[in-house]
Parts: sequence; C-alpha cells; structure tokens
Amino acid sequence: LGSVDIARNQPFQKNRRYLFERSKETLGLLYADHYPYRQKATARGVRRAPFHALFKERGAVMSEVAGWERPGWFATPGQAPEYDYAWGRTRWFANVAREHRAIREGVGLYDMTSFGKIRVEGPDAMRFLNHVCGNDVDVATGRIVYTQFLNRSGGIEADVTVTRLAETAYLVVTPSATLAADQAWLRRHLGEWRVVLTDMTAAEGVLAVMGPKARALLGDVSPDDFDAPFGSAFEIEIGMGLARAHRVSYVGELGWEIYVSSDIAMHVAEVLLEAGEAHGLKLCGAHAMDSCRIEKAFRHFGHDITSEDHVLEAGLGFAVKTGKSEFIGRDAVLAKRDAGVDKRLVQFRLKEPEPMLYHNEPILRDGEVVGYLTSGAYGHYLGAAIGLGYVPCSGESAAEVLSSRYQIDVAGTRVEAEASLKPLYDPQARRVRA
Repeated sequence: LGSVDIARNQPFQKNRRYLFERSKETLGLLYADHYPYRQKATARGVRRAPFHALFKERGAVMSEVAGWERPGWFATPGQAPEYDYAWGRTRWFANVAREHRAIREGVGLYDMTSFGKIRVEGPDAMRFLNHVCGNDVDVATGRIVYTQFLNRSGGIEADVTVTRLAETAYLVVTPSATLAADQAWLRRHLGEWRVVLTDMTAAEGVLAVMGPKARALLGDVSPDDFDAPFGSAFEIEIGMGLARAHRVSYVGELGWEIYVSSDIAMHVAEVLLEAGEAHGLKLCGAHAMDSCRIEKAFRHFGHDITSEDHVLEAGLGFAVKTGKSEFIGRDAVLAKRDAGVDKRLVQFRLKEPEPMLYHNEPILRDGEVVGYLTSGAYGHYLGAAIGLGYVPCSGESAAEVLSSRYQIDVAGTRVEAEASLKPLYDPQARRVRA
C-alpha cells in the first residue's frame, strides 16, 4: 500500500494554493496518454537547490520530484530547453546519451541536493539504527553503510545509505520522494531510544562528481587525498570552503558525492565548473543518472523494490547481517533463507538496439508471460534498452532461471532478451573501487 500511504506526501503539499493548481492538471491528465517522463506544468518551482539558476543558465531542463526542481537533462546551444514526449526516442534522447557517456568515459557532474538527509543523533543512535536497519551500522566514524529498513515480513520499507559522522551521530540519505515516509518509519519505531531525528535536506547542497576522471578533477580543486576506499566519508577543503566527500556511487563509476553547506554551495559549484573545463567535465541530469544505474542493475525504490518485495528475492541479501542483534525483519529473512526464494529480480538487455523500455512490459519465459518489468531505461553504454523484473522461480537454482529463453513484449512485439542475475555492466564492481 506504499503508493497510497499518506506519509508519501511532502509537508508543503498541504498548501491550498498548491493543491488547487496541481489538482486541475492531474484531473485533466487522468485519461490522457501517460507518456514516459511526463512533467507536470502546474505548481512548479516550489523547491530549488542552490545551483538552480546556475544550471538553468547552462541549459538545464528541469524535472520535478517531491516539489524539487532538478536538471533532467541539458539542452545544447540552439536547442529548445523543453521536454517533448513520445513512446520512442525523443528529441533529448541524444542529450542523455552524451551525458551518460561522459559519466562512463570522462567525468560528469549532477545535482543530488533533493535526496533526503536525516541526521540521527543521540546516545542510542547506533543501537536504534541497528534495530531499524538490516545491515550493521556499528562501524568506524567516516564509514558509509548501504542498507534497507525492513518490515516484519522482510519487505523493504526504505533503501538508504547510513554514514557514521561521529560516535553518536549518523546521516541517513534516502530518495527524494520517500523522505517523509522514511522519517515517519523512524519515528514510528523510536520508542524509548534516546535519539533525535533532524531533517537536514535543505541544509546542504550535493554535487555528484562521477567518472574515470573524477579523482583528477577533485585533485585540482582540493589539497586533500582522495585515495580513501569505497564507502568512506571525510571532510575536504575545496576552493575556499569546506565540504564532506562521500565515496559512493549510484551510477557504477569512480566518484564522490560532495556535501556542502548551502551558504557556500554556489562557490563550490563554480570552482568545480571552472576546473572541470580542463577535464572535459559535462553537466548531467537525472535521466543520465537513471540510465547509468539500470546498466549496473542498481535497484530503484518504488519500482524495483517496495514494502511488498522480500529483501532476499530482490537480490539484496548481501546488505543484511543476521548475525547482529535483533532487528526488524530478521526472523523473516532467516525463514526465507531456509525455505528458498519464490522469485528473483533479473536484469534484461534487449537483443535489438531500437526498442525502448520503461516499465510494466510483460516478461515471457519460454513463451509464457511470467511477470513484468519493474523499471526500464536505455543503456547507452551497453547499446540497448535495459529492464529489471521479477521472475518466479520457486525451487529453482539460479542456473535454471538463466537457462530459459526470455523475451520482452514491447507494445505487442516480442523482443529477444539476455537475462542476468549479475550486473551486465562491470559485474565485479572494479570501476567504483578504482
């Protein structure tokens, strides 16, 4: 019931003027063609990152999530900076392809300010988070842990990273659209834990610097060492300011997310853009981030993983540590581990380069429909559309699942597809750990 959970709504969305303006449009679109990536035209511009005007000047075409305006893609000089919609390749398809390749082959920069940031602080912060999270967050200061909030059925309530900032302080980073719901989940389980929860989302701007040339670029703007291992967070000097660098990646490349207080965020952006000219830095949008993540088979919360999807069937058992003390969902994880999974999340690559995938396309296994894609996007580096979807497999081994013939039904046409349980792009994760 996540799609109708009242906690999914942002606090500002109770504003009556906002509701009046947006409801007129949503009602009018109810029976319209629901084109992929369609952007609302009403009630826009409510939430803006510090970099908003800077990116607009450089061609950003804004998309919206949870009221946040963030670049969806960047128009080239002379190109109309606006979305067009189609069940196929749009006018901005090539723009996203160029941004995607910059991340894969050079260095790209994109805005992650809208992602939710919850500071969890207090004497019981570690114990509380270990109760809520499937993974073990009792780590050294400066370490980042990828984890999920599980429900008692083993379903995924949130997909987050948890960074230990100090002995009694953590930062939970969560998708933009689920911040309110994730805060509500934490409060619901707060009980007697001596912990304070603070929404820090608007306090920091975040710029992701991603790609093989990311280390060289950051070395030109900071005297600090960027050789700390993957999953590290540390303070850096950058330009004339201070920031915090998180070595994580949602695109499957070497890179850092740069967290900087809002008052000096523009300064840091200007420093990176100026230095980036020598490295071929390219500004990128949310669509490039999404197409890169699906090549790497990274899950998208709300599509690939939800409260109804068991963490083991989603292929995320590596992020669950059943050996630690009791946590929400532990019994369900152990039970599923003993009984075996009933379905697996599989990555698909079409064997034809032209068709597009979005989500909900039927999956055919040996000629029979067995499920549908939970998400899809074009894999510009892999050269074809990529999708993720669950395949029923009760009592079957991984090898048996992959031994079948798979097709994806694209608008009534069955297209042959390659299936994989490992990421089709960089399955050994060598690039992110370079």
